[in-house]
Amino acid sequence: MISSLIDQLGPIFLLVGAGYVLAWRGLIGASAIQGLTKMTFWALIPATLFQTISSNRVAELFNLNIWVCYYGAVISAALIVFVVLTRWQKNNRAEGIVLTFGAIFSNIGMLGIPVIDILYGHDGLLVLATILCIHALSLLTPTILLMEWSRNTKGNPSAVLANTLRAQICNPIIIAILSAIAVASFDVRMPVVVDTFFTMLKQAMPPIALMLIGAGIYGQKLRGNMTTSMIAATAKVCLLPALVFTIGLALDMPSKIMGPAIMVAALPPGVNSVLMAASYDTARERTATTMLVATLMSIVVIPLLAILLVLPGE
Repeated sequence: MISSLIDQLGPIFLLVGAGYVLAWRGLIGASAIQGLTKMTFWALIPATLFQTISSNRVAELFNLNIWVCYYGAVISAALIVFVVLTRWQKNNRAEGIVLTFGAIFSNIGMLGIPVIDILYGHDGLLVLATILCIHALSLLTPTILLMEWSRNTKGNPSAVLANTLRAQICNPIIIAILSAIAVASFDVRMPVVVDTFFTMLKQAMPPIALMLIGAGIYGQKLRGNMTTSMIAATAKVCLLPALVFTIGLALDMPSKIMGPAIMVAALPPGVNSVLMAASYDTARERTATTMLVATLMSIVVIPLLAILLVLPGE
């Protein structure tokens, strides 16, 4: 069993390590990383999600129990982290909002898709897609609104909401999900050439995304208040999956659904957390350190979760 897990997880760490080595040796620079990241965001991730969703019945995607389990845990974790960071660590409200966002926003696209695909296959990707289809909308929109209101209580909430929703609708991942739902709803059969095109993009996604994760780690440094960052990182990688597990048990969810959901919860925060901190010039160093620490912690936590969740089901 352990050898089977090594066979599954080994390529993940080798690809992340390969990306790190390429960046360390200067064979892939910042501009190349940025270009490949854009390609992954605009083509590889949307293609993977489109093919995964469009090949299933829509009813399988809109699973209310998955949303209640995952986002119930997210809300609980957010409240706990915000109170701890503002009351105990004495961060102000805006800092608490940004840091809390980093403690609940998972790197589902770049890291989650290859990890879940390797460990759980198509069924796991469907659970991931169910979580992802409202992930940005349900987390980014409230965070932006809270930040705007905390900075300017006299601002126009409706204008902020409209701009935020408009930006989300133009997101290529959201477009891919909505398009796939339409295709699945009308049971459209994709031409072989189109299906092959999406299949090739889907196959290219895991190695490129994982190598980009490794390349992005190189050169990162621990900065800012380490205690604050450790709290946020621990909440992201340990507390959130524990809450998903607890709520999943209460809902009597099957392991084939709860397992991928727990794995998604244990992922480190994505670059959106850093972008959020940068756009509001708030807790930038602490957010970057949270992302780095959580990524390093996930290298230990994800294999442990795989031993507990994946091997028993084999």
